[in-house]
Amino acid sequence: KAGQQTGTHNSGPLARRNHRWKTHAGYQARQRAPGHYVWLTPHGLGFTTGPSGTHPCSENEARLMLAFADRYG
Repeated sequence: KAGQQTGTHNSGPLARRNHRWKTHAGYQARQRAPGHYVWLTPHGLGFTTGPSGTHPCSENEARLMLAFADRYG
């Protein structure tokens, strides 16, 4: 539902519209572990999501987590 906190129940696979938005608008997202995701916006804002909520992180931290997820899955 709109306005609710991100959690493991709603931060996984994206609907078609959201997938296109992420893919074509330059957003990056990877699953770090079950229920844990890292996001990087086109403006360099990093975020992690998980059971405890959504938390900001630096662009460098987000890029490192994205690269780690790409390399080690």
